[in-house]
Amino acid sequence: MKISKTKTLLSKLDYLKKVPLFCDLNEKQIKTIIVSMHIEQIEKEQFIIREGDAGNNLYILLSGEVEISKSLVLPQWIQAAQKQEKSLIRLSEKHHPFFGEMAMFDDEPERSASIKAIQSCLMAFITKKDLLKIIKNDPEIGMTIYRNIASELVVRLKKANKDILKLTTAFTLALEG
Repeated sequence: MKISKTKTLLSKLDYLKKVPLFCDLNEKQIKTIIVSMHIEQIEKEQFIIREGDAGNNLYILLSGEVEISKSLVLPQWIQAAQKQEKSLIRLSEKHHPFFGEMAMFDDEPERSASIKAIQSCLMAFITKKDLLKIIKNDPEIGMTIYRNIASELVVRLKKANKDILKLTTAFTLALEG
């Protein structure tokens, strides 16, 4: 359900300033982005993103709680095995999270994880097309946004690498034991 966007987003300006996506942007630059953003109310248990689906929106959680999960079975094996999901993390507005950022870099974006509302959520989102329009008109905003996305991806990649090392170590120990 889409609701009145600009007024709601302007009322969340102090919150948006804390979202890592907007780090180092001034209020005027954030307002430039807000004009192109949309708002959506997501009900409890509703999916915001489904792993494997195409999508070109970048999302910001304004309120509520979401769970990010990943399939434990590779897509080509889903029919041969029952689909199982592994919860990776739960995030609420206190984390100031954004997600869907990989779609901003991919010509044929496919969602890499599922995101489901654990509580009713208020989401802001911007389409890739609208973000590219802003970047074309104001390259400084674009450079800052892309740097912020890259910084977040680095943090997530480091965590993923640590998780892989833990799993590899556990698997190796299990095979030796």
